[in-house]
Amino acid sequence: MFVGEQQAKYSTDKGNVITIGLDTQTVFYQKTKFYTGQNIQILEFDELNEHNAQFIIALLKIQMKKFNWGGNGATLTRLKKTKILLPKTADDKPDYSYMENYMKSLEYKKLKLYLEYKKLNVNN
Repeated sequence: MFVGEQQAKYSTDKGNVITIGLDTQTVFYQKTKFYTGQNIQILEFDELNEHNAQFIIALLKIQMKKFNWGGNGATLTRLKKTKILLPKTADDKPDYSYMENYMKSLEYKKLKLYLEYKKLNVNN
């Protein structure tokens, strides 16, 4: 949404994905369609949404710290070997619902604290 439409030779990637910058060791959630370059890896799966993506991104960012700009950079091979531990359901599948609800609860708590702060400052 920040870059105008590009020439027909450049296609957009769909939104609702997690991107990993191999050169910069950065991880983001892309809500809307976007343009990307060759050193950006895209993670997508059917259960992904903005909230469970934030849970996964936090874990990926921890793992990305082991990479650097020197000889131990993030490559696709190293990225594929990287493991993160996710909560799982009783049938050993990732518990995306738990991840989503956990992040929603954090968001609610932060919003509640902010509103309480604003209420105190308005009355003083």
